[in-house]
Amino acid sequence: MARSVSRFVDVLQILDREATPFVRRKIAWVLTLVVSAALLTALGPVALKLLVDGFASPAHGTAASPFLLVGLYVLSQWLARTASQFRQLIYGRVERRVFRTLSERLFAHLMHLPLRFHLDRQTGAITETLTNGLEGFQMILHHLVFTVLPVTVELGTFLLVLSRLAPPPFLALFCGALIFYAGAFAYSAATLTETARTASAARVEAGSAITDGLLNYETVKYFAAESLAQDRVGKALARSETEWVAFYHRYTYNGLIIATIFAAFMAATTCYATLEVLHGRMTVGDFVLVNTYIIQLVRPVEMLGFAMQAFSQGLAMFEKMLVLFHEKPESALRAHTRAPTGSGTLEFRQVSLSYRAGRPVLSDVNFRIAPKHTLAIVGPSGAGKSTIVRLLMRLLEPDGGQILLDETPVARLPLPQLRSAIAVVPQDTALFNDTIAYNIAFARRDTTLVDIQRAARIAHLHEFVMTLPDGYDTVVGERGLRLSGGERQRVSIARAVLKAPRIYVFDEATSSLDTHTEQDILEHLREIARHSSTLVIAHRLSTVLHADEIVVLEDGQIAENGTHASLIRQNGRYAALWRAQQQGVGAA
Repeated sequence: MARSVSRFVDVLQILDREATPFVRRKIAWVLTLVVSAALLTALGPVALKLLVDGFASPAHGTAASPFLLVGLYVLSQWLARTASQFRQLIYGRVERRVFRTLSERLFAHLMHLPLRFHLDRQTGAITETLTNGLEGFQMILHHLVFTVLPVTVELGTFLLVLSRLAPPPFLALFCGALIFYAGAFAYSAATLTETARTASAARVEAGSAITDGLLNYETVKYFAAESLAQDRVGKALARSETEWVAFYHRYTYNGLIIATIFAAFMAATTCYATLEVLHGRMTVGDFVLVNTYIIQLVRPVEMLGFAMQAFSQGLAMFEKMLVLFHEKPESALRAHTRAPTGSGTLEFRQVSLSYRAGRPVLSDVNFRIAPKHTLAIVGPSGAGKSTIVRLLMRLLEPDGGQILLDETPVARLPLPQLRSAIAVVPQDTALFNDTIAYNIAFARRDTTLVDIQRAARIAHLHEFVMTLPDGYDTVVGERGLRLSGGERQRVSIARAVLKAPRIYVFDEATSSLDTHTEQDILEHLREIARHSSTLVIAHRLSTVLHADEIVVLEDGQIAENGTHASLIRQNGRYAALWRAQQQGVGAA
């Protein structure tokens, strides 16, 4: 519990650094209205007591007009409720601003986490964790403003009035009740925290299963496995239901304890007040005041109890979110802040990498790409080809060796400038659910439609786009699924062209294209890459015949390297792959 509270304070500090004068002013107004409403609510019964005393016995009444007292009592109630309404309005604006700020910072933090983190996480689980966490934070913030502060003010005022107007036994009964309430609430919070944490985790798991099923919709359809997917989601939802029912059982049990304390407290104070009135030691107005305070004391105390239970639930809900927030972002190491300069020389020196201990992916990989030259890396699936791209972009950090760009280790270069110098066309193109123009222009902010169209022409995409009713304003759908695989790859190629980098990286960039279109695009790619260094990763050897050097990667190590002609003459691994692919083409 203490650790969770500490983490909540950490988030408040983060928000404080981001808070604007607008938010601070609004919070000040909210707090003012909270205190005002609490004071008016607590002092209203005093006017009612004086009014009743005046009716019951003029000797114990006041010189004030009864209608004045009625007016004061009604006015106090109206002002309290009016202040609450304005408080809600102002707080709503504050809450939305805080929610927006926290969401933005969390999203930015996730975007800066290393690839290893995202490889070990499920998209659905992360999304549900964020939703859960923000909901929990919102719940706690709401109760801090609307329950804890006003209840504290009201209780303090109640006790002050009782100490001045009611006999000491009543004050003792009130204090005793508060002690019992505090003990019951502490027990409730302690027992609810673990139950809420388990229920929250079950909710995250269910949300993850639903998202995972939706993301793999086509796979489910291909295998007619709707029932299997539904069964998986059903089990996750059933577990979530079971855990939340257990939470509500615990919540109800704790509520019964609170209700029992209230009944006992009300019976004791009401009986004592009745005896005092019968013996003439209290007026009827005093009896009304005490009885009113009994009821009014229960409301804020029970609100406080609800707030403590909500705190437990909220802390459990955003605890996982804060674990994400404390994940270390990508390395921020900086030897200098200037952008990398040079002609585009790229070198790997004895680079090694293991995703997990005892499972090496790359081992002592060495190669060099001279300026304006093309190097191709080929090999079977699982040889480590795509891992080289991740290392180059610093999505992963090598276990050993160095990667140098223009003789400078990439680990010493600022990440934004390093990545702006390299354009990657990946094998699997994922697009944003936006327009074709947006997805192409994503590579460069300061771009125009003319630039977008020029890049699309080079990627053999422009003619296709112009056949669409909305042209470049056509929305591609989630992950670009409204486009074919080849069309998505052309968008990716156009995006890389628009970036105009010093180094191009083509990771199976034409694998989804037919042979004729592939050859046309390869000709254009050779033309645009003539002024840049180029790294081509390919499985289809016909796409790398033009490379100045070909590296054959096998089991994470370089087995051979040379030009196409020299590798054929060596009659080694490359030659065997070439013959196998040629035979496959002939058979087709």
